[in-house]
Amino acid sequence: MSVFDRLRFEEEKKESPRIQGSRISAIQIYEMHVLRGLTVDEITEKFEDLEREDVNQAIRYCVTHPDSVRKQATSPLTVEVAERQSRSRGSASA
Repeated sequence: MSVFDRLRFEEEKKESPRIQGSRISAIQIYEMHVLRGLTVDEITEKFEDLEREDVNQAIRYCVTHPDSVRKQATSPLTVEVAERQSRSRGSASA
């Protein structure tokens, strides 16, 4: 099983992956979480078709792929947070 098996990647479009069966991108989920401070539960309440694991994978993708976030984010703060989380994640595993 893939670490991101709930995300749909469309290589030819060079976009943030989307939640399977949805038009919602990983970046959109991450920005709701980072910029608006919504919890995973609040996001799944807002989008009833999403499951907790959908949201968790979207957030995890953004944390582990800051370059993708940098290209797709609508806010510099989103990029800053993703890069900071990625660095701290890397030092925690060292």
